[in-house]
Amino acid sequence: MNETVHHNKRTRADGTRAGTGILILLSLIALMVLYTETMIIAALPTIQAQFNTTTAWTAWVVSIYLVVGSVATPIFGKLGDSYGKKKFLLVALIFYTIGVTGNGFAWSLPSLLVFRAIQGVGLGIFPLAFAIIRDEFPPERVPAATGIISAMFGVGAAIGLVIGAWVANNYGWQTTYHTVIPAAIALTILAALTLKESPILTPSRVDVFGATTFAVAVISFLIAMTEGTTWGWASAGIIGLLVLAIAFILVFVVVEMHIRDPLIDLTMLRKRNVFLPNIASFIAGLMIFLLFQTIVYLMELPPPTGFGTDIFQAGVVLAPGAAFMLVAAPIAGVIVARRGAKLPLFVGAAILAASFYYFYVLHATQLQIALGAIFVCIGVGFMLTAMINVVIQSVEQSQTGIATGMNTEFRTIGGALGPTIAGVFLAAYVSPLIIQTPRGPVMGPLLPNATAFNYIFLTGIGLAVVAMLVTLLIKGPVKMEQPEDLLAVEKS
Repeated sequence: MNETVHHNKRTRADGTRAGTGILILLSLIALMVLYTETMIIAALPTIQAQFNTTTAWTAWVVSIYLVVGSVATPIFGKLGDSYGKKKFLLVALIFYTIGVTGNGFAWSLPSLLVFRAIQGVGLGIFPLAFAIIRDEFPPERVPAATGIISAMFGVGAAIGLVIGAWVANNYGWQTTYHTVIPAAIALTILAALTLKESPILTPSRVDVFGATTFAVAVISFLIAMTEGTTWGWASAGIIGLLVLAIAFILVFVVVEMHIRDPLIDLTMLRKRNVFLPNIASFIAGLMIFLLFQTIVYLMELPPPTGFGTDIFQAGVVLAPGAAFMLVAAPIAGVIVARRGAKLPLFVGAAILAASFYYFYVLHATQLQIALGAIFVCIGVGFMLTAMINVVIQSVEQSQTGIATGMNTEFRTIGGALGPTIAGVFLAAYVSPLIIQTPRGPVMGPLLPNATAFNYIFLTGIGLAVVAMLVTLLIKGPVKMEQPEDLLAVEKS
């Protein structure tokens, strides 16, 4: 009996070491993908000048990445469940590597947009990473592991603002991509050599029609959201895109309910503990990018509204929050394993509500902003970790990829809408900049005023309260269960 126990403990130790290696690899991949999502933001004015284009077209350097990524995420989750998670993780990484390589050598804005679209396929790694973790890790380690992967959502974005801005300002925006190319190649090779294909597969037909209708619906919706402030929310183009999105999502729903192998099994959304975490995911993604956009404007606007600095300093202010998110997510994972996922999800939403109220009252100094960003990142870290575990524990293991893909999809769409909502307030509430000259004050350009920021922070409070209410409707405690064989070894 003792020999059996020692053998089992040794096997668990070997599995732990292997699992740690897998977690580190997947975390680095996630960090890289989200780092490159934001590092280019600082260079947008330079790109616009270099390619002699308009602000509206330049904005698509960011938008096209999110649009393609939002379409690729559920599709790759489904394909991973059906044909192999490692296989399609590698496919996503190859697309990503081609994209970042091409970005660094883009010769025109159209070529840059094409390569950014190819890079956007890399967002498909997230549902695959979550599914691999569920397959490879013992249940008691899944919450903390998924928490670390989820934390990369904010950590990578914040680091991208700091390092990306520094590299772009000092060495040119192409260099930001040149520095990522070796990492992308190395991580792709490591994934190919170290990851093992999961034996848990659910073979099915490729739902081409479902994927097409879903893609048209999502793309139409996101174009409308990202271009609304430029085209005008009441313009024929925006209204037409929204009507198109609604029409195609209705077609998608009807088709998916009657097809044998749907792209997305809509019956999963009938489960309370799948649908509600997706709403929470949408809110969390929206709020973190709402915050990033707001802080960038606060830092760059001239006094008295802002601080008159640059995007690099904005990244520096956000960096401590990213570090705290990296700590908060695993802590939330431990709470999930011991007390269930509902508690940390509610706590995270409550922290977000308190954080945006803090911002509403205190945002007069850079230190106050940095502290507020820390609170927001902790709240988002708790929410991201908890909600992905609610989803994982509410579906069969063979559905992990598509279920977490949908959750990531909602988060991505929320992340795309966050800057748009901030932009609406920043464009609606403006005041002229008063410039002091030797001849007296002169009225300068119209810039966002304090009212705009106050409304943004109030919106954040309202969204966080909605997330708290959504959490209360989730069936709890959604607690990870210990496997019976592990308990038997511990008792022995």
